[in-house]
Amino acid sequence: NTYFDYSTPNTTSSTASNGSETSVSLQEFLDWSETTAPMMGSALPTFLHVLFTFFSKAEYSETDATRETTFPPGVTPIFIPILTIEKPPSTAKFATSTPTSSFFHEPHWSSFDLFALSCTSLSLSSGRWHRLFSSEANGLSCNRLMHSILGYGGPTLLLIRSKDSRSEGKCGTSVFGAYTVTPWDQESGSFYGNSDCFLLRLGPDAMGVYRPKGGGDKIVEGFKKTSRSESNNSHNFMYFNPEARSKGYDGLAHGIGFGGTAEAPRLFIDEVLDGCRASSDDMTFENGPLLSGLDSSNSSHFDVEAIEVWGVGTSSQIDEALLARDGQREDAAKKIRQAMKGAKGQFLEDFQSGLAGSKLFQHRQEMRGRDGGCDLDEDDEDRTE
Repeated sequence: NTYFDYSTPNTTSSTASNGSETSVSLQEFLDWSETTAPMMGSALPTFLHVLFTFFSKAEYSETDATRETTFPPGVTPIFIPILTIEKPPSTAKFATSTPTSSFFHEPHWSSFDLFALSCTSLSLSSGRWHRLFSSEANGLSCNRLMHSILGYGGPTLLLIRSKDSRSEGKCGTSVFGAYTVTPWDQESGSFYGNSDCFLLRLGPDAMGVYRPKGGGDKIVEGFKKTSRSESNNSHNFMYFNPEARSKGYDGLAHGIGFGGTAEAPRLFIDEVLDGCRASSDDMTFENGPLLSGLDSSNSSHFDVEAIEVWGVGTSSQIDEALLARDGQREDAAKKIRQAMKGAKGQFLEDFQSGLAGSKLFQHRQEMRGRDGGCDLDEDDEDRTE
């Protein structure tokens, strides 16, 4: 329980579960809200403006009353997001009803977790979240997760819930994840992205948001690519490296990661879900635990129970990002078709020229030796024929 101590100006008191009280100054609270939940200050102005507009619509005509609420330049609104999900082609493309989620209870507008996440970033409070992947709907597979986000052209929020694996020396149940504005538009053994991202812990321990530490060159737009040979790991924002890219010969971690290094990202979802981990520190993001209930008896490794990825932003931003993903998939399919067509055409050309036949029976000539230098016995020759 938290309450204001009016006898001491600018001080807030909190009663812990053991009955002890701790005080938090107003300045400490403001500093916390500025870094952890910068959109929290927009909640009251948004509420008052929407409330005033609602009662003022009685004076409008019927046409005016159906208009969306507009906000003055001095007010940055915060919205509890509407959750949408893609539907099969036989139905509507999008369903605006709340989709099944492993993280947000229904009705979604009453979810405190949604409100808390909306307070952390402008994109997360812009009105719509579109589900790109759900382990409940798509299966618990990192390969499917990577396929669902590759090419998506907008900000994304990744949420993970871990199993209670303390008996195996791992962490207990935790909810944590990461947010990034940079699109997942490339497969690489190097980090990329920009400083508009953060790691987060949602529960059951107190919420934590860990933003980039800064330092070095400030990245304003675009992305800075970071190779594994760089000694400065302060820009290792996001990492997307499937094993198929290098056939597993690059010696790097294979999966999705944030922070840390290419060999050991701070937050890492292993491609086979065996080596997932969430460390408490690295050179890129602020230090702090991602997992709840960590102590000397467990490690930073975790077993995945559920994963969801949401595309976030305004409806127009999400629609454009989905189109970018569709374009990327079509380009990839086109390259595959061209490769198959080229391979088929080369085979037909070899077959028509007789080259294919000579290749098919080349092993017989090799068995006889090169340039006639190794003759087979008569019995062996009969067996080969």
